[in-house]
Amino acid sequence: MRVLREFKLFVLAIVLPAVFVAAGGGWLVVEAWRRLWSDERDDLTAQAELIADSIVRGMRDGGSGEPQPGRRRPPRPSNLREHRWRESDIERVAEICDDYCRAIPSLVFEIRDMRDERIFATAVYPERPAVTGSCPLGPPLGDGVLTVARADGGVAMRKRAALLVSLGGCLVLLLVATGVGAGVLLLRDMRRERRESKMKTDFIDNVSHELNTPLAGIRLNAELLAEGRIPDEERRCGAIESILVESDRLARMVSELLDFSRIEKGTRRYNIESFDLAAFATAPSEVQSLAAISGGRARVSVKGSGAVVSADKDAVRQIGVNLVTNAVKYAEGEIEVEVVGAEMRFMDRGRGIPPGCEERIFDRFYRVDDSLTRKEGGSGLGLSLARSLARGMGGNVTYSPRHGGGSVFTLSLATAEPSAKETT
Repeated sequence: MRVLREFKLFVLAIVLPAVFVAAGGGWLVVEAWRRLWSDERDDLTAQAELIADSIVRGMRDGGSGEPQPGRRRPPRPSNLREHRWRESDIERVAEICDDYCRAIPSLVFEIRDMRDERIFATAVYPERPAVTGSCPLGPPLGDGVLTVARADGGVAMRKRAALLVSLGGCLVLLLVATGVGAGVLLLRDMRRERRESKMKTDFIDNVSHELNTPLAGIRLNAELLAEGRIPDEERRCGAIESILVESDRLARMVSELLDFSRIEKGTRRYNIESFDLAAFATAPSEVQSLAAISGGRARVSVKGSGAVVSADKDAVRQIGVNLVTNAVKYAEGEIEVEVVGAEMRFMDRGRGIPPGCEERIFDRFYRVDDSLTRKEGGSGLGLSLARSLARGMGGNVTYSPRHGGGSVFTLSLATAEPSAKETT
């Protein structure tokens, strides 16, 4: 079914638009080609009518019929008597046609009878002209038909037609390519929207599952305490501690969702200040917070001299929590948090990221494993939120594989500009 659906989308988004565009472009090319030849034929016909009228008026006005000096004497046709044409008439027609040939060198003429036998033609009349225009000659001449053609036999016209077809073909190909490209983009957008819709649905399922887990623990322990079913003092303290831990977990998830909503709407505000990153990361409160989240597996160290960064402390703290939480889910053993200059590196010895997913793990709702039955929880927003927060402060979060196995997530922050007091 999925293959059939993809095929239907392909046909609707690419094949049909390409066919319609090609058909429309082909029709335009054919119509332009027809108009080109039609206009040329109409122009030659108009010339033929004008010249025929001049010949008839010239014959009616009379003339000596003797060629003027310098004019050529036209050949005497063998069927002259059959067409009731006199030699003087042919010579007079030749004079008029010669005048037109000198005035319009691109035109040539011939006269044929109704049986399509030639009576008269200029010396350069082509054997097979591409386009002609004709007009019957009336009295006092015989049953002749004057035909006008281009002196080059329509070579220039053929070139223009070939150029038109070539340009039209290129235009059709361009339109088809544009239609196909638009169809591909449309199909890709449809796939992306469908993928994002599925990811949002999975996200809602995951969030519902993740919210239900701490709520169930809180409710269970609260009911046991309320009903007095935990008589032992140590167990009561454990239940209270479990409620506090699950409450903190629930608060972090709600905070993530709120931060994500603010970032999506562009309303997230940052309290940017300058502070020493190494001192901030090694502060007892921060170390204890990371230790509590990781179950005592996180170890913070400073390599080299620290740097004064310009960032929002709450956002940096949230990024650290997200990255450590991510490492706890997918790695065993110790989690190293190393401060190097203006960077914090979160290193683990987990399974790493599969090839091709190094950047996709920072997409919204993306999860390498979407199964709700796996032991790791999470909503799929942690890494996306961490990168968005970092970039909102002018920094970034990147991934790289760790030598020997595992992952390294690096938080890069902007260094603070030295103040005027420090520069002096």
